[in-house]
Amino acid sequence: MTATEPALHRAPASTSRDTCHDLADVLDQQIDRVVAVAGSPVTHVAELLAARKAASFEWAINEKAAAETAIGLAAAGCRSCLITKHNGLDLALDPLMNAAVHTIGAGLVIISGDDPDAAGSTCVQDSRLVAHLAGLPAFEPALDGDVDYLVRAALELSESASIPALVKITTRMHQHCATIAAPPPPTRRPQTIHYLSGPRLDRHTAHGLTKLGRHQRHRLIAQPLAEAAFAQPGIVSGTCASPCGTAVIAVGAAAEAVPIGACCRMVVRASVPVPEAVLDFADRHEQTLVIEEPAPVLENWLRARVSRREVLLGRATGHVKPEGLISVPEVEHVLRTHRASSWTQIERKPDVVLTPGPWETLFDAVARLHRAGAFVAADVGSSVRLCYPPYNAADVALCLGSAITVAGGAARTGRRAIAVTGDFALLHTGLEGLLSTAHLQLPLLVIVLANGTQAKTGGQPLPATDIPALVQACGITTIDQWALGSLDVKATEARLSSLISTGLPAAAIVSSNP
Repeated sequence: MTATEPALHRAPASTSRDTCHDLADVLDQQIDRVVAVAGSPVTHVAELLAARKAASFEWAINEKAAAETAIGLAAAGCRSCLITKHNGLDLALDPLMNAAVHTIGAGLVIISGDDPDAAGSTCVQDSRLVAHLAGLPAFEPALDGDVDYLVRAALELSESASIPALVKITTRMHQHCATIAAPPPPTRRPQTIHYLSGPRLDRHTAHGLTKLGRHQRHRLIAQPLAEAAFAQPGIVSGTCASPCGTAVIAVGAAAEAVPIGACCRMVVRASVPVPEAVLDFADRHEQTLVIEEPAPVLENWLRARVSRREVLLGRATGHVKPEGLISVPEVEHVLRTHRASSWTQIERKPDVVLTPGPWETLFDAVARLHRAGAFVAADVGSSVRLCYPPYNAADVALCLGSAITVAGGAARTGRRAIAVTGDFALLHTGLEGLLSTAHLQLPLLVIVLANGTQAKTGGQPLPATDIPALVQACGITTIDQWALGSLDVKATEARLSSLISTGLPAAAIVSSNP
């Protein structure tokens, strides 16, 4: 290797029989306590750990609380892990951004799952952008036997720099996981940890520096440590043949979309911050195609730094489709033709009527009220079915826990409004809207689907909560409740209409067995 060649390193040879289990194995071995929020594509890994680490695993009620718990564990000297999907990472941004400059103590690894096709999510998002905004280093396994190595590297960097480190996975990991279901988690509650494996919070940084001083410490100490870590063997790997027409840079698991015969390729397993070897690789080739999922993050960052911007091809230039998982034939086509496309098609859902679900009677009644003029906001849990045939009864279904606040926005215009939410969504981020509804006496009916579980993500348990008492404590005094199946559609509509006519705000709590 000459001085002008990029520092290409080969990752450890793959011995993986199941990447999900590999990830669970290393977290089980290296982490003292895991805090998780279920959601595709991280649910399976979290369930594996729930079964293995029952005494040191917990399901959190939302991602902000989970992140703050993990930070507190790290500050006390306990190596911790936060598991969340990409949508939940947004909710955790405030504590994570502060932790990056406040410092944390023991290692904290964030497993963030991206869903490039939004197959099980409300939207597409790239966790690397959140990591960059928060000032966190981001690793990204290529799923070629590198999961164990990268999690250990993330933990080591987190501990040396005293900042959280993110490990991004995508739905591609599901292709490397066993099809057998995770064993049911034991019913034991998490226990107090008496063995602490890492350093505790350095109060000199956390409390001895000014606010600007913390940012200066991050720039002068934490960031160089991340750059040094990304220059280590195993972070980038590849082969380069000469002569080579178009080189390929593939980030993480998107490397699976690169044809085996590509003459010159680099696999990048960490891109926040961008390793210098990646920039060198792009600069020394006449043309470089960047393959990454879900967003052109590295492509855009490289374009701002390479000597010739026109040599970079990828999603941003239209050579690769702007959204979704990338396939091998698509990459082969680009390497063969070097042509960009306009990508003007907008995908629509098929016109399929959903099979009836357990809440059919209630949803039919809500649909009647919607047709009579009520504004209806659903959540993105079980009540999301209201958006589709045969109901077509939701005006908005935005994000988890949003139904009450969205419906409250409509109610502020004087329009009669209905929010349909689950008990998990209510506990996740719905209580704030309930408090505002009661305080402002909004014309809003809140319907809570109470089944004591996270039904859409696999039936994870909720904390034992008296939902009627909680709703009343938030200031809603008009409350009705009944069991699912005890009323037909006509009686359900009459019950809901009675609450509306009695005086809003009001709540209907409909319970079912999980």
